Amino acid sequence: MTRKVKSIAVACLTLMLAACQTSKAEPTASVRGEATYLERIAVPPGAQLEVRLLDVSRADAPSETIGGVTLSSIGQPPYPFEIAYRPDQIVSSHQYVVQARLMHDGRLLFITDQAYPVITRGYPTEMQLVLKRVGAPPPASTPGADRDEHGCIPSAGYSWCAKEGKCVRPWELAKEKGFASTDEAFRAYCSVAL
Repeated sequence: MTRKVKSIAVACLTLMLAACQTSKAEPTASVRGEATYLERIAVPPGAQLEVRLLDVSRADAPSETIGGVTLSSIGQPPYPFEIAYRPDQIVSSHQYVVQARLMHDGRLLFITDQAYPVITRGYPTEMQLVLKRVGAPPPASTPGADRDEHGCIPSAGYSWCAKEGKCVRPWELAKEKGFASTDEAFRAYCSVAL
């Protein structure tokens, strides 16, 4: 009888221990959306999109990856994605963002250049990501952005004339004042102050 009781006790303890063991919770929530870029260019075949869900709450520490997904051979945008995560990993007072980058053969082509907050603090779990091209040529300069030390705009044809005390167009001044429309004549006229 004691042997039978011991066997039952061991069986009960084994079942109780098995019930107490924690199993890794499967993801039951997700963040989803689409990633795209505005440039009208095609990505090379074999490009990959990496999208990560990050906890960025601590300013003095690297962000913590909560989840992520890598989409291979993605073709052309838009790129739908879904990142599964475990709700027990989310702390309501923390801040979470989604970041994405588009790579080809280890080379970064596009990346998100802003934070896309999600999940906590009233932020959604669905979003549209806009990726920016990396190493893109700088935009053409804004007209009038090339002012010199006097405030003259050379791209609009203006040069400083000390004699007039203002920015002028040399050919217009030459016609108005009656001197030859050459660089030498302009410099000779404008270098003499009143």
